[in-house]
Amino acid sequence: MTFEEQARLALVAKGAAEQDLARLAVCPPWRHAVFAAMMAALVATPAVPLPLRFVLLALIFVAIALVVQSDRRRLGVFVNGYRRGKTRLVTFPLLAMILILYAASCYFALDRHQSAVSLGLAAASFVVGYIGSTIWQRVFVRELGA
Repeated sequence: MTFEEQARLALVAKGAAEQDLARLAVCPPWRHAVFAAMMAALVATPAVPLPLRFVLLALIFVAIALVVQSDRRRLGVFVNGYRRGKTRLVTFPLLAMILILYAASCYFALDRHQSAVSLGLAAASFVVGYIGSTIWQRVFVRELGA
């Protein structure tokens, strides 16, 4: 077998593996909702008293670990949202929107003492997180060629 044939076979195998991963990577709706709930909880943290804020942040970290574990069980891998490729065109605007909502939540809850506004921003971040997660998945699957 020549070097060119080996290279061609390797590229075919790589393409098949990417298509398999793309088929496996289609998340159920609950997975997008879990991501969105974590983003909403983060945005809501300024609205709760300080001791409870630390508990909420710890629960968010536990949720992240459980999502990673669940993805590894379901897919065999965990695909990082900050991976190279076209998904970054979704990740960074999504991150910017969540950070803006978080900053506004901090302002309203901590400076203006309007926790209800902060909780409303958390609800908005749930919607943004859910939509962003589904868009990210579509871009990822399309990028892998499925």
